[in-house]
Amino acid sequence: MKGRTLGIASIGLLAATSVANLSMLFYHRVMSQRLGPSYAQLVALMAVVNVLSNVTLGLNTYLVKAFSADAELDGPGAVKGRLGKMLKPGFISLALVMILLAVASPWIASYLKLPGIGLALMVDLVFAAGVLLLTLRSAQQGLHHFGWLGLSLAAEGLARVGAVFSLTLGVAGGLGAMVFGQGVGSLFAAGGLLGLGPSRRIHRRPLGERGLKHALAEGSSDTLTLTLLALLCYLDVLVLKHHYTDERAGLYSRAALVAKSFLYLPGALNMILLAAAARDLAGGRDPRRLLKWFLLGAVALDGMGLAVVWTRTPFCLGLLAGSDPRFRTDAMLVLTRWFSLAVIPLGLLQMVAAYLLAVRAKGVSLGMGILATLYFAALSRVWDSELAVVAALGLCSFVGLGGALWSALVWPPKSPDHARVLQMRV
Repeated sequence: MKGRTLGIASIGLLAATSVANLSMLFYHRVMSQRLGPSYAQLVALMAVVNVLSNVTLGLNTYLVKAFSADAELDGPGAVKGRLGKMLKPGFISLALVMILLAVASPWIASYLKLPGIGLALMVDLVFAAGVLLLTLRSAQQGLHHFGWLGLSLAAEGLARVGAVFSLTLGVAGGLGAMVFGQGVGSLFAAGGLLGLGPSRRIHRRPLGERGLKHALAEGSSDTLTLTLLALLCYLDVLVLKHHYTDERAGLYSRAALVAKSFLYLPGALNMILLAAAARDLAGGRDPRRLLKWFLLGAVALDGMGLAVVWTRTPFCLGLLAGSDPRFRTDAMLVLTRWFSLAVIPLGLLQMVAAYLLAVRAKGVSLGMGILATLYFAALSRVWDSELAVVAALGLCSFVGLGGALWSALVWPPKSPDHARVLQMRV
């Protein structure tokens, strides 16, 4: 896509993700007020869902690269052909993963101090619905059907909010609203696949046709990378829920709700960057120029968001978490401000990681593994101080961002469809 077209697509998708993000914030505000101390249970389960979702996002990242190459080299019909070929093995694999998650439910319930395994089993359902949704959305990304992708995102968010008022069964109702929203989002994502024309045989050059061994290796690497990145994003909530009382963990979760909004703020840019960089690579074009522009856009968004949080912290906490006086103490205000600042480099790291996966950079999962290990070690030592936890998150994220940027901008990517290294200057 040309730069102007990408710019228009970015603006449209930013608007759609803004609707989705605002709906999620509203969802959390309602659940925060409705559940009281039990809100900590919902946040911990949502952290598990988010980690599992990044396992799904590993599949999404791999498929976006494959679909982008299909569309670039053989047209939209090849995308339809790949989807048909994936159907049977995809459902079998999903069933096996769901069985494993069900087996792990008692351990999850015990570690998070849940009243029973029923809530942990609902995580299995949320995960399965997410797999279907992200598979359909990955096809939209590869096709550059960003309009339909935006409709799917906005519809999911609005449906989730609507379900919150219908399902009033506490934490279980909150998780049920998530599943309903995912189902509505899937309908819109599927609608964007109509009119692709006849199914076409997949071209031999894209990564998906270079053998099952290669497909499993690259897909597993993408999944591992994004799972480790998710641990960086949500490990603090899981560890502190294990160590803290529900009341203390709930207060930390409210500050995290504000701060971790910065993980979603540039989310639309990440989705477009992943698809556009993969397609540029397949066409023999240097994608590093895209990364620079998208990073500038993300930094601008983060800067504006941080200014609002820093100067209007009580308003932000009240908007997202409710009017409880405990959310407006000096300690909570200070924690929320520094927490937000610490999350920004983590959000930028997500963007650079998406680019590195799009261009099939080597060693990304190893780097994320080292970073996640260091972060867990730090949490194990400083968990009793919320500010120290935030400082550990910020330091690890900043170090990871520096290493990822060095890898992304210094080394030119290799195209899988051209036996040469791109030598263009950026």
